[in-house]
Amino acid sequence: MRTMSVTLTVVGIGLLFGACAPTSLSPNWGKAYQEMRVNQVLDPTAGEQLDPVEGQDGKVNATAMEVYRKSFEKPDAEFNKSAVTSGVQTK
Repeated sequence: MRTMSVTLTVVGIGLLFGACAPTSLSPNWGKAYQEMRVNQVLDPTAGEQLDPVEGQDGKVNATAMEVYRKSFEKPDAEFNKSAVTSGVQTK
């Protein structure tokens, strides 16, 4: 029993000091992530172009924006049906 206790103490101390060892990151750490983010951008200079878009119909754009804004609205939930199938309706 004593040898097991000593063994567990030594292993515990070893793990404690092993966890405190200094770590070093390679110089290329994070490069793949940064390259992936850069490659996802279709046109990096798009924010610098302030010219208006030409060739689009105003009514079509207004309708598209209205549909887009309505897509974020929550529909009214219907509470006519009970969650429990007991045959009793809740309102």
